[in-house]
Amino acid sequence: MLHHLITRETIVLKDFVSNWKEAIKSAAEPLLKLGLIREEYVSAMIEIIEKLGPYVVLTPHVAIAHARPEAGVNRLSMSLLRLKESVFFGMGKEVHLVIVLAAEDNQLHLKALAELASLLREEENVDKIIHAENPDEILTIIRRYSAED
Repeated sequence: MLHHLITRETIVLKDFVSNWKEAIKSAAEPLLKLGLIREEYVSAMIEIIEKLGPYVVLTPHVAIAHARPEAGVNRLSMSLLRLKESVFFGMGKEVHLVIVLAAEDNQLHLKALAELASLLREEENVDKIIHAENPDEILTIIRRYSAED
C-alpha cells in the first residue's frame, strides 16, 4: 500500500527551506501537480498547525501533515519531502522529513499509515531517508515496509 502512495513522483528532495510553511508547500507540490489535492488543502494544513502548534511532528525529525478530507482531497495520496537541513516547526521540534497525508475518508489510509509507522519506528530508517541522495534510496526502504496488495 505505502509504495503505491509514496512514489518517485511524490518524493521531493531539497537541501533546505526557509520555514515550516515552505516545507508544507514543498511537500504538497507533487500532489497538487498530479491533481490529487487542491490548493485549499495546503492552506488547511498550514492553518491547523498555526492554530494547534506542531502536533504533526509525531517522531523526532518527522512531521506528518494532514487536514480534513473535505478541505481539498481528490484522491488518497501521500508525498514526502526530505530536507538535509532541518526546519523548525516550533516548540523545539526540528524536522527533516515532511510527509503529506491526504485521505479521502477516515478508513482508507489506515493500512498505509500503519506501514509508515512501522518504518518510522526504526531510527535507522529515518536517518537513511534523511541522508538519501535520490528517490530510489528512499523507495527501497519504503518497499520493505509496504505490503503487496
